[in-house]
Amino acid sequence: MLTYVPDADREAPLPPNQQPWLLLLLCLVWLIPGLIGHDPWKPAELETAAVIKHFMQGQHWTLPWYGDSAYLIHGPLYYWSAALVAWPLHKLGMEIHDAARVVTGLWMALAMWGVGLAGRELYGRRQGRVGVMALIGSIGLIIWGHHLAPDLLLLVSFAWQLYALAWALRQPVQGGLLLGLSWLVLLLGASWGEFILSVLTALALLLFAPWRKGWYAATLITALVVAVPLGMIWPVDLYHFSPPAFQTWYNYYALGPLGGMAGWQIFHSFGYFFSIVLWFAWPVLPLAAWGAWSNRAQWQSPKVVLPLTIIVFNAVWLSGAGDTINESALLIILPVLSVLSIGGIDRLQRGAAAALNWFGIMTFGLGTLLLWAAWLVVQTGAPTSWAKSLAQASPAWHPHIGGLGTVFTLLISIAWCLILLRKRPLGRLAVTNWAVGVTLLWGALMGLWQPWLDASKSYRPVVHSLAAEVARQPAGCVDGSLVSDSMAASVDYFSTMALRRRDVDGCHLQLLQGDAQPGTMVLWEGARPGERHEHFYLIKR
Repeated sequence: MLTYVPDADREAPLPPNQQPWLLLLLCLVWLIPGLIGHDPWKPAELETAAVIKHFMQGQHWTLPWYGDSAYLIHGPLYYWSAALVAWPLHKLGMEIHDAARVVTGLWMALAMWGVGLAGRELYGRRQGRVGVMALIGSIGLIIWGHHLAPDLLLLVSFAWQLYALAWALRQPVQGGLLLGLSWLVLLLGASWGEFILSVLTALALLLFAPWRKGWYAATLITALVVAVPLGMIWPVDLYHFSPPAFQTWYNYYALGPLGGMAGWQIFHSFGYFFSIVLWFAWPVLPLAAWGAWSNRAQWQSPKVVLPLTIIVFNAVWLSGAGDTINESALLIILPVLSVLSIGGIDRLQRGAAAALNWFGIMTFGLGTLLLWAAWLVVQTGAPTSWAKSLAQASPAWHPHIGGLGTVFTLLISIAWCLILLRKRPLGRLAVTNWAVGVTLLWGALMGLWQPWLDASKSYRPVVHSLAAEVARQPAGCVDGSLVSDSMAASVDYFSTMALRRRDVDGCHLQLLQGDAQPGTMVLWEGARPGERHEHFYLIKR
């Protein structure tokens, strides 16, 4: 009797045309391109790589650090996980940044899993895959899902928070354990600000009947017991190891986009959030809006009220954040929008579904065709004017055919054409084709053009040239107080040069960014190949 499952509750066998392994394959093809094979790029990969390098070299576990300064914008969880994964891979010969980027793929896969489980819990079996399709089709996720990005933990945590709050309706204690783990990720990998946001969202569910039960108190208490004691280990140890670093974090970074306890930063420049959310969350934002509208008659059901509550709190949070906010903060809205869109995809009006489908086919098909055409231009040198323009944009790159990348792009291009021939319900067809199109375009960009991009975006040759000049000078430090974080992190990551950004009075050399003043003794100047704006000068003070 304990193992009896009524016939009505048994999972029906998959129809012949339902093949879950295809979704897993699509997720894998989406994840792999761009994870390895290139140096750290902007935004923020350079700083992250430098911090991970220091952790692998024995930096104290509580203090993210590069150069001569603590780096406390994020909690250390991402750096820990990246260093843990990168250490054995680096021993096998991989570059630290490539090895560390593998953990981005693992965290991203965990986020996809969380969205899929949340979709299944709220909308039923075989519905979660629709949410995953919507997630990987989101334009704003492409870069953050493939770079060294501590911000990715926001996506992971809020995906599993959504699932935990839905699962708690059936399993209060287990849901509380999972909710506590999602909060722990925020405490150790993001900031107290996002943790408080998530807790307030969970408390707000007490206003709605499905969660206004005694068992929900057990869920919340369990989550707090799991998250808070473990989450406090890091700041407490940071306080004991480096009180100045703790004060810096507590005063300026503890609340994330809201700043720190020394002074809240609220209300960024008017319109910034709304100006980027439309493209960042395309097409899940309109799909989620349609999902909410098409299920408005069931607005009190968990599948509607839970996502809408999270969206309201997240929108208030993002709207009130200070000027330190950047587009990565929007990662918190992608899981809930992806899940809410499930309810409307199968109800899309035929015209809207057809428009999204054809827009995706034309956009990604033409985009990939242009990438192929431009690749042929640089490989053959014809037309000459086009080839010259592309060569000038990345002068350090020399034409060659990367066999693996070319074959990969050819295979996914053929697969895309075959997928377009599959018959599915129109709404799912549009979302599937969009997700596959995003995967195709990103895969083609990385498969064909990653070496070309890396040749122009990497700081490695600049740093090596600078380090060679510094080595010819008398031993001493270099004042780097006037260069960007990216350049300072690059020097720290790609060299052993003593670049200081504080306590620089004893340095006889100075690294400048911009233009050197007339009359200064310039010992070296350099820039990334093809860079027109960011130039560096080494001068004698």
